[in-house]
Amino acid sequence: MSLRPIMLTRPPVEIMTNDGFWDELIEGGFKDVCVSWMTFLSEAESGEPLPSHEEARPRVLSFFDDKGGTYEYIPVINPENKLYEGVALKPPRRSNEYNPLFTELYGAFERAKSKGINLYLFDDKSYFEEVGYPANTDGSRGFQCWNNPEVAEYLIARTRDYANQLPMFSGIVLDGPDYKWEIAPGERDDLFAEQCICNYCVNAAQAMGLDLMKMIEALGAFKLELQQLDDEKVEGFLLTTKGFLGAVDWWLSHPELLNLLRFKYSTIEDHLKRTYEGIKGYLPEYQVMTSSRTPSYIALTGHSLPRRDSYTDFQLPKLYLWSGNQPGFRYTVNNYVDTLSDWNPSLSKKNVVALAERILGIEFPEDYPVERFNDPAPRSFYKQIAGDEMKKMIHLGKDPDKLIPFIALEHFGGPQIEPQEVRDLLTTLEESGISRYIFFHYGVITDPVWDVLTEFAE
Repeated sequence: MSLRPIMLTRPPVEIMTNDGFWDELIEGGFKDVCVSWMTFLSEAESGEPLPSHEEARPRVLSFFDDKGGTYEYIPVINPENKLYEGVALKPPRRSNEYNPLFTELYGAFERAKSKGINLYLFDDKSYFEEVGYPANTDGSRGFQCWNNPEVAEYLIARTRDYANQLPMFSGIVLDGPDYKWEIAPGERDDLFAEQCICNYCVNAAQAMGLDLMKMIEALGAFKLELQQLDDEKVEGFLLTTKGFLGAVDWWLSHPELLNLLRFKYSTIEDHLKRTYEGIKGYLPEYQVMTSSRTPSYIALTGHSLPRRDSYTDFQLPKLYLWSGNQPGFRYTVNNYVDTLSDWNPSLSKKNVVALAERILGIEFPEDYPVERFNDPAPRSFYKQIAGDEMKKMIHLGKDPDKLIPFIALEHFGGPQIEPQEVRDLLTTLEESGISRYIFFHYGVITDPVWDVLTEFAE
């Protein structure tokens, strides 16, 4: 087999102080490791319950033996304050009692590097929690909004801080940010409920000659359109939007929605470009990787794979294909079909499915229709759906050697894809010509899944 995987980890980072952790990864074919949530765990009554119920690796579970069960997160590094001068966001500090543990972890990272492992940081936006800046009470992102230039400046300073104190790391994965893409009411990623109206967003829109409130009103009007469909409207839409120019009339009749997409693209690009150039200005050899969603709905999230080529070293689209919970691909497709049906009970099932396929730019396999998406997926799903998504990535991203798709079993404790599905997914990765992927995350891997991952490693 010929895939080169990156393993993403989650706390407890304390398990990394044992050389057996690194040896296990090397034996499994993992020589690239991305350390997410660079924090120690401290038992605290008011903390988060751990381990998460999806944890499966014995090494992770054994860490929690004979411990309290709830934990707070302690930053691994103590900040170098001068790096944050002029930045309003300030990093958290680590108490001195953790100095010996930091020294131990530093030594473990050095040994991992000496074993031939490449180490990467992970920006998971946890700095918002680190520094205690919540979103505004009206739901807008406020001070933590990525349209606030301070967010990029803080991230640049934080990356420099980690690079200074952990010089064995050679890059960072930027996780998003993303605008939302779901349509089901109440979902975490409901695009109709997501709009931030903070001053940073208003000013960013004005700089483009756009009116943020008009775009939000247009989004609300579009939602109303989706709630007032009938078979004649849907069949007319399907008929007239075929071909390269088919959707032009529709978009010209919805100019503010087109402006909203422009706004999303521009603001995501501005934040990521500012971050990329800032990191590269201080750390030119650092590899900067940027995640995004899968191509079928990436435009809704504000990302453009062809445009990002100039402000990222590697593209990491998330090929999350599970069902049962967010943000899995099958879960999102189910939400589109179910929500359109709920809003328009008179619509035929055939037209609901055809409309969802047209919106998302996908076609469901005949032997695995959407009503079966909660069942384990057959090979045809991975060959057709995953295969097409990867072909889109390669075409849009231009260079397959710079594509490193995320794959995962699940998120937030939902049902995992089965080992055979992992095998089918990795087979499709190989057949597509993509040679690398990043796995989210180490703690959830059962022995049967581990066997499949190691089988496909170089």
